[in-house]
Order: sequence, then C-alpha cells, then structure tokens
Amino acid sequence: MIGFKKKDDLPEDFQKKKKAKNPKRRKRIKQGIALIVVFAAAGGFYVRSSQDKNTVPQVMATTVQRGDIETTVSTSGVVESEISRIYYAPMAAKVSELNVELGDAVKAGDVLLGYDTEDLEFKQKSDALDAQASESSYQSSIAESNKQEAIYNESSQQLANIEMLIVFQKDLIKQFQYYVEDEKTEKKLKLYDERYRLNRRINNLNVQAYIEDTEGVHVSQAQAMNELEEINQKLEELEDDKELTEIERQIVVEQEKLADLEMLRDELKADKNSSENAILDGYKKKELEAIVQKSRIAEQQAQAHLEEALAGIRADFNGIITELDINEGFVTEAGSKLMKLESSDAVRVNISLSKYDLSKVALGQKAEVEVSGQTYEGTVSKINRMAEQNDAGTRLVAAEVHIENPDDNIYLGIEGKVKIQAQKSENTLLVPIAAVNTDQTGDFCYVVKNGMVEKRPITAGLSSEDSIEIVDGLEEGDIVLTDTSMELTEGMQVEPLTM
Repeated sequence: MIGFKKKDDLPEDFQKKKKAKNPKRRKRIKQGIALIVVFAAAGGFYVRSSQDKNTVPQVMATTVQRGDIETTVSTSGVVESEISRIYYAPMAAKVSELNVELGDAVKAGDVLLGYDTEDLEFKQKSDALDAQASESSYQSSIAESNKQEAIYNESSQQLANIEMLIVFQKDLIKQFQYYVEDEKTEKKLKLYDERYRLNRRINNLNVQAYIEDTEGVHVSQAQAMNELEEINQKLEELEDDKELTEIERQIVVEQEKLADLEMLRDELKADKNSSENAILDGYKKKELEAIVQKSRIAEQQAQAHLEEALAGIRADFNGIITELDINEGFVTEAGSKLMKLESSDAVRVNISLSKYDLSKVALGQKAEVEVSGQTYEGTVSKINRMAEQNDAGTRLVAAEVHIENPDDNIYLGIEGKVKIQAQKSENTLLVPIAAVNTDQTGDFCYVVKNGMVEKRPITAGLSSEDSIEIVDGLEEGDIVLTDTSMELTEGMQVEPLTM
C-alpha cells in the first residue's frame, strides 16, 4: 500500500522551498497532488494513516440517483440521394444546347438540354397530312360500302319477287301446254316445241346482238327467223282451230314473259353479287379503322415530340447531375440515356448495423448526422430485413438515415458520421458503469449499509458510455462501491468515499 503524508509531516526545507515558489506553480502542484490521490483511489489503493495500521479502508463509492439515460449507436456511411431520375430521349433529335456539366447543381425547372426542332416540325406536318388523308379515305370507303349495301338489299328483295313470278309463269305455261297437248297431235306439239326453242334462241340472239353488234350474230338471227317462219308455215297448214291457236299464241306470249323475267333475274343476281363484293365486312372495317387510328397516333406522337423538344429537358427537382451521357450536337435516339439527376433536398446516409447494434435501432428513431463538420437532424428511415457479408466476413444489416434539414454544404458521395438516439429512459435509477459487476450468478453491486459491504443482485437496463440503468435490486440513495480492485467480501467494514 502507498501511504500519503500530511502537509505537516513534510520536511521543513521542502516546505520553505514550496512557499518560495510563485502562486501559479503552487496551484499546479496542488492540482497534481489531487490527481495523484484520485488515481490512487481508482487503482484500488485506499488511504491508510502511517501511524495507525488498523484504520478502516476507504473505498471510492457513489450514491444511487435518479436521472435520464440514453443509449446511442455511432457509425458512419456514405451520403446518397433518396430521389433520382434518369432522363431518356423521347425522340430522335439533335441536341442544340447542353446547359449542364457533370456534378452541376440545378434547381427545379431549370432547362438542362434543348433540341433542334426543324426536322420534328416537318415530321409533325407530314404526319398530320397522312392522318387527314387516311381519315378521308376511310370515310369514302364507308360511304361506298353503305351505298353498295343498299343496292344489295334492294336487289335481294327484287330478286325474291322475280323468283316467285318465274315460278308462277312456268306453272301457267305448263297449264297451257298441257291443254294443247290434249288437243293436238304429237306432230303439232313437236312444232310448238321447236318454235318455242326458236323463240328463246331469237330472244337470246337479240340480247347478244344488243351486247355484240357483229355480222355473225345478225346471220344467226336471220337463220333463226327463217326457221321460225318455216315452222309457222307448217303450223298454219294444220287443222285451223281458233281456240287452240289463241292458246298457242298465249303460250308464246307467256314464254316471252318468262324469258324476260329470267333475263331480269340474271341481271339482279349480277347486281347483287357485285354489290355484295363491294360491301365492307366487319374485319375490313376494323382494318380501315386501325389504319386511321395508327395515323392519328403517329400525328399525336409527332405533336407530342415537337412540344417536348420545344420545352427541352427540365429538372424535376433540385439536385446534382451525377451522370451525363451526351454532348452538344449529339443526335439522340429514342429511348437513349441522356443524364441522371439526384435530389439534393432528399438525402440519406447509408449505414451498416452489426447484430449488437441492430437490437437497439428501430424505424423512426432520431439521429445526429455530421457531414463536413456540419451537424444535421436525422431519422432512421429504413432497415433491411436481411444481412449481407462484408469483405471481412462480418454479416451486417444495411440501414438508411434520412437527413431532415439538408443544405448546400452536403455533397453526395462523401462520408457522414451518424449517432442514433437508440433508446431512452427518464427519471430512472442510475449508477456508474464501474459499480456493476458480473459473475456466474449474474449482475450485482457492492452496497455499503451501516458501514459494511453487502453483495446485492441487480437487474440492469439501458447503458450509456458512463452509466447503467438499474431496473431492480437497488433503491434511490443506496451507496454502491465503484472501486472493486481490492478484495471485497460481504460483511467487510469499509469507509465509502462518495463523489
């Protein structure tokens, strides 16, 4: 043990020298002596009188008091933006002006890039004309289709009526023919048949002559007429029967009517088929509508591209240009990357948490962020739900701390120091860290009660750099020893030196 002598025990010559020194030096000596006393106590020494070796040992102690305690987690990370946007070229165009460089700070609404609009204006006019022409063609096709549909419907109705008349006419002729057959001989009937065929042939030749005015047709007509005259001559030679003759004439008339009806039917069929082919079906209409729609979209897109080019590329928010992939005069392709803008108003510090820190940190906790010597308020805004292994093989969990009040002194990509205010207890029992001991039974403190040492089990709570919260085991005002370097046992008498 080291004993400290009192002032009166020092040699006289030492006291005289000490008095002769100046006041400032005397003050420093006093401070040095005080430090020696503190260090001796912290190292486990106790002050003992040089003359009395049975004095009770003095041990550094403190009183259990109430106060506030806060656990913090200190770490560091890289400052990054929380909001970023990559700008892509909306169209193929030439860059006429580039107003930013890599690393520039811009404000929301600033024009970052401008386009040459001459080619875009020409394309917009061309696409507008194409859309107009496509629309006119579509309307014309629809109108013609409607017209042909009306012709088709009318022809179909008339054709149905003609078909009914033809059936009726054929039945009428048959009735006449049956009557004649009953009255005439087979020969006369044959002559009638031949004349009937000639009449049809003549009718057909007449139609053919109307279509083809050729000498061959006229010769055939003449031959047919001669043959008809011969048959008529033969019929005249038959028994003159006025009633049958009248019926026979009526048959001829009805047969001519039938021929006319059949000719009209053929014409109506031709009209019906022709109009039917000219009617647009649903698929064709959809095809034409798609063409019109496509031309409209092309026109709208050209107009939109022109408007975008006239407006240029503008910053959506305050930020920093962190990537730049073009130069002035560069001809962009639609969809090509132009630049990247990262917000300077919404920034964070990306940090990594160990498994020990992770249990203390939660979303929404406040933090202090130091960047370039400036301190900012922060909030824990994100904690990943998985750990990743770093280069040293330690598994860490990534987290983010949002900076509440960033200013122009914050630069993206630099280091930021973070102190998270993890947990806090107010008006709780506190002791210095040195007062808490641990053995195989758990945590405990040495309490001085009635001048004797008592080993008291405790339940510890939060801890800071210098204090520990006592959840159970101690009461306010208890005296606990903070120096356990000497051998302490329960029941041992000590004199606590409280500070």
